[in-house]
Amino acid sequence: MIIKQRSDGRAKMVEGTDTGEPYVILCGVTASGEVKPLLVDDDGKLILST
Repeated sequence: MIIKQRSDGRAKMVEGTDTGEPYVILCGVTASGEVKPLLVDDDGKLILST
């Protein structure tokens, strides 16, 4: 999978597993603009509060 950056249009490769599934870290942006990774439990379900 290839993803292009918005800022300059350059292509970046996305890492995958040995069986071909893409491996990405999903992030969100706080109200102050800080980027934070999403938190999931052992089943892969999103944790909405700590």
